[in-house]
Amino acid sequence: MSPIPQLDAVIIGGGIAGLWLANLLHQRGDRIVLLEAGQLGCGQTLASQGVIHGGIKYALGGSLTSASAAIAGMPDRWRRCLNGEGDIDLSGLTPLADANLLFADGSGLGRFRTFFASRMLQGRLQRLEPQHWPEALKGCTGWVYALNDLVIDTSALVEQLAAPVADRIYQHPFQAEQATAISDGWRLQLGDRVVQTRCLVLCAGAGNEQLSHGLGIDQIQMQRRPLRQVIVRSKRLKPLYGHCLTGISRSEPRLTITSHPDENGWLWYLGGQLAGDGVNMDDATLIRHARSELTTCLPWVDFHDAQLSILDVDRAEAAADGKRPDGAFAERHNHTIVCWPTKLSLAPDLGDRVLALLPKPSQRDSQDVRLKLPPAQSALLRWSR
Repeated sequence: MSPIPQLDAVIIGGGIAGLWLANLLHQRGDRIVLLEAGQLGCGQTLASQGVIHGGIKYALGGSLTSASAAIAGMPDRWRRCLNGEGDIDLSGLTPLADANLLFADGSGLGRFRTFFASRMLQGRLQRLEPQHWPEALKGCTGWVYALNDLVIDTSALVEQLAAPVADRIYQHPFQAEQATAISDGWRLQLGDRVVQTRCLVLCAGAGNEQLSHGLGIDQIQMQRRPLRQVIVRSKRLKPLYGHCLTGISRSEPRLTITSHPDENGWLWYLGGQLAGDGVNMDDATLIRHARSELTTCLPWVDFHDAQLSILDVDRAEAAADGKRPDGAFAERHNHTIVCWPTKLSLAPDLGDRVLALLPKPSQRDSQDVRLKLPPAQSALLRWSR
């Protein structure tokens, strides 16, 4: 009888969390396998707006919060990756935008002037003169600032992260019943093959809840925070990446707009207060509200022929009394790590947390494990399906 193949880690879930960790562990010599139930990125990752931000949009009340402090260093860490010098080599990935804009009509600057000039924002924020505004803001009569945030094409990101570990990624709907606890890890029945792993790493988003309970981990609770993002399609749209602060009453942008290539030009993907408030609206009401918000925030843009649709996003994360967790989450219970990245921006933070919980790879043998399972394919962007 041939020996049972030994793995250092089996990662469940092929979104940003699973793919990021697969790259980190592969780089340091771990023998890994990643199992994705559907297609890579098909959940929250490809529904993300792709904004790699440093928390300023959490601090619009005038002071840094714990959430904004936790995420402050993420744009620089991602930039190092894009330059081929960070945790993961993403040098083949070109950002959709090198900066994210804050803009509003002329009446709102007074309340932000002191905050924007504060020491904590030095080097992170720059006022732009009108000649440097993007075409989409040329009719604006207010003000525009550039943040040192990035906007990433999440589809291209998934492809780039999958490439170095492609021969270790499989399409397989893993169930807790396929795992048997052993003294030094787990024995798994994967298709027609049995393997052993020192650790299971659960990165399955909403699927973590059922998996962790099935594996006997009841200490970790999950919460869902839904969003209703609005997609705007029009041949008149020009690319825009920014947060509208016109008349905001909460420490959150009124609209967060990202732009993505579409078959007829560009589409706008809307988040911010609109996406959160839309959870309590039916489709027709949300569409009317979105049109009103677009007209108020960008009155110089003609939206009369724009087509609006809705994308429901179900964010899954570690329970935090219904509030947004401050950082990424990773917690180990025996031979299982349960994790949520919380936000796309926090993938490097999640990597730090998981590596701190995993021992260095074993040296029992150097042979990679190959499974008789189909390879996992990348999903389409959510609005393209």
